Amino acid sequence: MFQQRANRLPKGIIIMLFGFLVVAAVGWPQSASAVRHHRWSAGLEIEVGDYDYLSDYGEWVRLPGFGTVWHPYAVSDWAPFHHGHWIYTDDGWAWVSYEPFGWLVYHYGYWYHDWRVGWFWVPGRIWSPAQVEWYTFGDYCAWAPLPPPNYYWRDPWDRHYGFNIWFVVNINHFTDEEIWRHRVAEPPSREVYKRSVLVRRAPGVRDVERFTKRAITPVRITRERVEHREEAVRPPAKYSRPREIERKRMVLPEREADRVKQYAPRVEREVLVPKDKAPKQEQPQQRTPEKQREERQKEEPQKKAVRRR
Repeated sequence: MFQQRANRLPKGIIIMLFGFLVVAAVGWPQSASAVRHHRWSAGLEIEVGDYDYLSDYGEWVRLPGFGTVWHPYAVSDWAPFHHGHWIYTDDGWAWVSYEPFGWLVYHYGYWYHDWRVGWFWVPGRIWSPAQVEWYTFGDYCAWAPLPPPNYYWRDPWDRHYGFNIWFVVNINHFTDEEIWRHRVAEPPSREVYKRSVLVRRAPGVRDVERFTKRAITPVRITRERVEHREEAVRPPAKYSRPREIERKRMVLPEREADRVKQYAPRVEREVLVPKDKAPKQEQPQQRTPEKQREERQKEEPQKKAVRRR
């Protein structure tokens, strides 16, 4: 009956109804901090040298839906794009990290957060001066690590996992060293700003000069190819299929390199954790037979209770 009625409807009305359904599906409010629209995995983006190099500073784990990902050995409140500063270059605003692995994980790939492992890096192959998303509003600007394709963060005024994903600072401090010291815990309410003032882009150079009252000269940077060790350890084949990806490191002029040398020792001493002292994360879904047996024993009484009902 329904099929017969549908066949009688004009073609234009059917197309219009279908369009309404698509718009409703896309615009339906989501409760998650970052929303995944469909399954995606980055397992093919890992490079042999990445696995070997980053193993000295963190742990590789297998996460469903993401493939093989990496998270650093660091203090519990660690987050990406915190320990460093911004410089303006011919490629736009570039992030200068004080962490030894920063040349790779902040310029390639993506970041996401999981309650089991915390922040983790998803490998990628395209270089960027900074893999972040931006928000600029009034006297403030904010950035957040770029999430994987088909994911997105909610706005800086929303809480994620009990904390704010976005890093908010007053533009007065945007070019300061150790910018983490200037983070604003609670940004001003969204209602304070007009819609036209809230823009999803980095602060303009002229705006930063106006707030800081300092002229900004673009920094010329080059990039050099990174050669990994010939005896690089290949990642387990069951976890990923590595590719030969040409990695390049951002080469800073002497003045900027000296700024990094000044602050890097504190970060390595107070923020990063030595490999031999870092707690090992259990591989999700890589449980030992003993662990699986223990979980089955815990579930058995619950199953029996359900059967009795």
